[in-house]
Amino acid sequence: MKIFAKIITFFFFVFIGYIYLHNLTRDVYGGDIGDLVTSAYFLGVAHPPGYPLFSLVGYFFSHLNIPFPVVSKVALISVVSSMIGLIIYFKFCLKVSRNIFISLLSTSILAFSYLYWLTAELPEGLALNNLFVIVILLLAIKFAENKNTKDLYWLFLFIGLSLTHQLFIITLFPAIFLLIIKHAKYFFSKKRFLIAGLFLLAGLSVYLYIPLAASRNPVINWDNASNLRNFIKLVFRYDYGGITNTPKNVPLQIRFIFVEKYFRTLFDILSYQVIFVLILGVFKASKINKRLSLSLIIGFLLTGAVSFFYAAGPIFSEYVWGVAERYYCQSIIVLMFFIPYGFVLIKEFLESKFSSLIYSYLILTYFAIVPVLLFKYNFPKTNLSKTKIGYNLAASILNPLPKNAILFVYGDNTSFDVWYVHYVLNLRPDVEIINPPNVGNNIYLNREINNYYSKNPKAELRSIISDTFEILKKDHRIFLTNPTISTPNGSILLPRGMVYEVIKKTDAPTEERFISEQEEIWKNIKIQSRSKLDMSEQNFVASEVPLFYSRALVNTGDYLIKHYKNYEEAELYYKKAIDADNDNPAGFAGLSASQYNNHDCKGAIKNISNAINLYPVWNGYYLQRYYYAKNCGLEKKQLEDIKYDYKKRFQIDIDRALIE
Repeated sequence: MKIFAKIITFFFFVFIGYIYLHNLTRDVYGGDIGDLVTSAYFLGVAHPPGYPLFSLVGYFFSHLNIPFPVVSKVALISVVSSMIGLIIYFKFCLKVSRNIFISLLSTSILAFSYLYWLTAELPEGLALNNLFVIVILLLAIKFAENKNTKDLYWLFLFIGLSLTHQLFIITLFPAIFLLIIKHAKYFFSKKRFLIAGLFLLAGLSVYLYIPLAASRNPVINWDNASNLRNFIKLVFRYDYGGITNTPKNVPLQIRFIFVEKYFRTLFDILSYQVIFVLILGVFKASKINKRLSLSLIIGFLLTGAVSFFYAAGPIFSEYVWGVAERYYCQSIIVLMFFIPYGFVLIKEFLESKFSSLIYSYLILTYFAIVPVLLFKYNFPKTNLSKTKIGYNLAASILNPLPKNAILFVYGDNTSFDVWYVHYVLNLRPDVEIINPPNVGNNIYLNREINNYYSKNPKAELRSIISDTFEILKKDHRIFLTNPTISTPNGSILLPRGMVYEVIKKTDAPTEERFISEQEEIWKNIKIQSRSKLDMSEQNFVASEVPLFYSRALVNTGDYLIKHYKNYEEAELYYKKAIDADNDNPAGFAGLSASQYNNHDCKGAIKNISNAINLYPVWNGYYLQRYYYAKNCGLEKKQLEDIKYDYKKRFQIDIDRALIE
């Protein structure tokens, strides 16, 4: 490149780096972030497959002496990974196009595309995985073109390293194999094949971190993988059903709906101009190098649509769609390798029609509007520098707890946010956290069990845990974030703000006391309302947070009805639940029940219908609507319509279902 082009390129990447740093999250946010950051900070073992590479690098970043919160320090991994990925991609574009304008234009489209930009701001695994996809693809392309031994060895080193991060990258390997098999005889030479294998093992050797870290018993220590059995269980994700886990008995039509959703979202992320250039790029790349084009197409399909089809399952929350972002990220990056070819084809066509190059560049400049619009549209969505949604959720759970409480945590978003805020930021150090078996770690519980056993060595093993809890209950109040464990005999779960307290039935509060205590707790909780979320908080993962507040308010309303038959007070909590998240059908269903019992038939039928519209697969809402309609004296035709609709959906007569 000429000196002017080098200066332009330098400031181009400086600008992107500045924007990425500006938008960097200062908050635990949501998803896997709390788990990964807390694990990295304490040199622990994160959720399957353990993320050893991320934890090692994250430990270094998290202890840098810079004025950033720990979560932002670890997020620098994503900024650095994304910037390196863009530089490598730029060099690929320059090699294909031999044109600085096309290369900068192509790179800016990737840099400001929504998911690539968002993952650059978060300390999750996707940004580092994006870098591995770019590096591995480029090395495989270079080896296929030049048969360079060094490229082959570097390729296998990075394949090994990528497998210590996110195993989903395996879906890219068939495309890589198709590229390198071009030189099969050269590759399968005994010496080169052996050395390539050693480089692969060198990358995979990062997994040695897991048993070493697990043996230290850190605060986050999934599956306690200090022995071979637990190590295999962790790495191959046995707790999640294995790396090849897929929902069973999902109809084909549902799977195709998932694929349709994938392509529609893809178009939304990229824009029609980019799709147009991509189609041209496929055509141009196929004319130049059929093997490369076929490899990229296979890589795109396997990492995107095919994986979506295979992994299709029930979508019951925004968070589940958020988990699916990895399918988009990886497949979009593979697809972006066609972009420079598309621009080259456009440039060649224009040059064949106009005698002066200036006209070609003027027309090509039209496409510069794409990264400009991407920047304008995605900047507020990726600006995470002000959000506190994750911290507020954890604080809403921890702060109202009494001194020296014990808290059982369940669910990814709540557990991971609480871990980070409690262990790293040291909020409420007096509270003890207990996790489900094999999730995170249970240092406190294990210590108490061992203390009990040391004092009672003749105790039966099956009774040790229950006996330990009986002792703990004498000095500690016990709370749950989710009612997922069976309560002891004679106990009930009492809603306390965002959590439940395990209490004896005989200790249940009076109606007046319960209402008074709930009002005091909720007065000090900052509810994250869906209608008030910033643009940066409306992606799939973070947007589930209002649902936690809404559910907690619904739980309070349910308790008021079940134990006190106080429908008027319950109605207030159901309305607050709807204000927190108007996508929560349980809020409308609860409001409907309270209105029915307050003799507001019109409101009851309206709100149970709202619940059905939000969650049309739950037959209980249909039965509730029919029961209200019958007892509210709806016209016969309206009742018949309700009965017909139910039988059509669930293949059973509604009167029979109501009895059963």
